[in-house]
Amino acid sequence: MYLIKNIIKKYEIIKISEMWSTNTLKRNVETLINKKSEDGYEIITVAFGVNLWWMPTAYITICK
Repeated sequence: MYLIKNIIKKYEIIKISEMWSTNTLKRNVETLINKKSEDGYEIITVAFGVNLWWMPTAYITICK
């Protein structure tokens, strides 16, 4: 007999904005996803865009 364990994944969306530099935003995102990956999170998506004030913004979806 096999026991099937229900695994519930918890998703989280992280938003990072940078006022002046897209290069700084990129470095901040790389640092964050490397840290979260080391902490055991799965990186689902990384998307770049702008917010309401036209600030470069990154949206990162992670789950554990």
